Amino acid sequence: MNNILKQYNKEVKLFALIYFILGLILCFFNKSILTMGTRIIGGILIIFGGLELYIYFIRRTSSSAIPLFMGLPSTAFGCIMVFSPESILSIIPILVGILLIINSIIQLQKSLILKDYGYNNWIYNFGISIILILVGTLLFLKPIQSIAFLLQIIGGCLIIESISMLISHHEIKKYLN
Repeated sequence: MNNILKQYNKEVKLFALIYFILGLILCFFNKSILTMGTRIIGGILIIFGGLELYIYFIRRTSSSAIPLFMGLPSTAFGCIMVFSPESILSIIPILVGILLIINSIIQLQKSLILKDYGYNNWIYNFGISIILILVGTLLFLKPIQSIAFLLQIIGGCLIIESISMLISHHEIKKYLN
């Protein structure tokens, strides 16, 4: 039993340390992490696309045009990701923002229909719809800053989780002794 507790003790401390470090990294280096991640994925796409084009043009082992149709877009998209990662990073929140705005408008209409039919709690649906319209607009207008802010929130949550893990571990250890 004592051996299991020692191993558990090491694991909790290790995971708490990892969470804390990842939280700090996400809080302070979030834009560079996004850019680096996008470039890495772009590099992988370039390698994959280059391999497919090599198979199609140089090796000529495939009589199908599939390597060509997979290689060209992969290489082109990979080049965009490597040389202009901000353009890719800005597209995702813009699309999410547009979808969120459209869905929120639909939910807003549903809450007004609920009001017309005498549903007493229609105001909650209405309020949430307004908030989500504002969030969607923010994502649409400030895409890079929105992603950076979300990563800061995730980083903060990881830091809080690491502290919580250490406190609960300390309480369990105190209880067992």
